[in-house]
Amino acid sequence: MLRYSSALRCSACEQRAILERAVAAKLVAESHHALVLYECPVGNGVHVRNPKFEKNST
Repeated sequence: MLRYSSALRCSACEQRAILERAVAAKLVAESHHALVLYECPVGNGVHVRNPKFEKNST
């Protein structure tokens, strides 16, 4: 299993972890949907974010 803290980071997206869709989906599920996944705008897989704390983020 990928450790979020050791995942490659995306320079285009505020150094967010670059994740495979299955890993991101598992994080979303384990967070009880507090996190949401979204496609990287430059094609670096998917990222997760918490919209309650990141109102101005992508």
